[in-house]
Amino acid sequence: MGDPGPAAAGPELRTSLRPGVGSHPGGGQRGGESDPVKEYDAIVVGAGPAGGSAAYWLGEAGRRVLVLEKERLPRYKPCGGGVPKAVFDRFPFDFSPVIEREISRVRFRFRDGREVVADLPGKPVAMVMRDRFDYHILQHARAEVRDGSPVVALRQDGDGVEVETASGETFRGRYLIGADGANSRVARWAGLRGGKRMGAALEVEVPADDALLEEYRETVLFLLGTPPLGYLWVFPKAEHLSVGIGTFLGKNAAMREVLRREMARLGIDVEGYPEHGHPLPIYLRREALHRGRVLLAGDAGGLVDPLLGEGIRHAIDSGRMAAEAVLQEDPAGYTVRVQRTLGANLRWGLRWAKVFYHHPWGSFELGVRNPRFLDLFLRLFAGRTTYRRMALRAPLDVLLGLPRRRPAVPP
Repeated sequence: MGDPGPAAAGPELRTSLRPGVGSHPGGGQRGGESDPVKEYDAIVVGAGPAGGSAAYWLGEAGRRVLVLEKERLPRYKPCGGGVPKAVFDRFPFDFSPVIEREISRVRFRFRDGREVVADLPGKPVAMVMRDRFDYHILQHARAEVRDGSPVVALRQDGDGVEVETASGETFRGRYLIGADGANSRVARWAGLRGGKRMGAALEVEVPADDALLEEYRETVLFLLGTPPLGYLWVFPKAEHLSVGIGTFLGKNAAMREVLRREMARLGIDVEGYPEHGHPLPIYLRREALHRGRVLLAGDAGGLVDPLLGEGIRHAIDSGRMAAEAVLQEDPAGYTVRVQRTLGANLRWGLRWAKVFYHHPWGSFELGVRNPRFLDLFLRLFAGRTTYRRMALRAPLDVLLGLPRRRPAVPP
């Protein structure tokens, strides 16, 4: 399939969740017919990394921007929170106030108990809490922000896009960027399917004693081979551990039980703490990321890494690309650009994920335990290489030496 062509606006589009109007908090007073419609150069729906990035770059270009966020800010967001520090260089401001930990070591543990430990010189990966991280970006954006303002209706014509919030207020923008996450209403209203497959993640924020915090102070742990199509993780934060499980090529109904069992084996008790489940829109194939004057960025566009389940860096990059497309008045060019850059890399990531998760024993033996491949993976984790470069540089024994039959290992 070639790069998607322009997606025409088509007939006037009107979609609504009218039954919910007036039943949600935020956004001001309900407007009447005589109230003027406020107009903007761009409306951004969603205040995560994609929305914040888009708002920031549009504001820097002097455009009038409105950000609509359904939750009150700052809001908790379930996420492992690992971010390559190279991502911070996308912006001209300091991220040190929101860094919880800096990572200097990675532990890979297979389901039979074998481990590989690797150093990360220079501490290239930071741990963040998404409520503070997302809000930090937004605070630097020259944009009007309305939180507690769910969008309940969207109307697009040839000149712009009009939205209505739950409070009854109406806003109009020349363009609209949908950055409203995995279950994007903007995508659904605009008729954009997105080339994605829904994975799933379950996360728990666990208070930890001094000994456990010291063990993971600068260390992340990946548990491989369980579940079969994903991994479990332990990520350190300032005063607690973020632990979780993700399945990226399919769903696992036993996620909760697996998480509790495997964390208990590590001496981490997750019982009694809130569990946060969320979908992961894993990138699958090329699809249009625009329709008329509506563009999708981040999770709304299905731009989540198929191997790592990570979406922050792609959200930030696609948010900026969406902003640049608005500035150039070229939404069709946005789809082409994203699919040729981020999409091309994620398609390589999908190939790696299929090999890695369908051959867990071989991937651990010939990949993680192979120093040359491990170095490539660590460079990827640190944001210093791409999946395509990994494929070009990976040892031949990794690409061709995966066993046809998996030796028996303990469950």
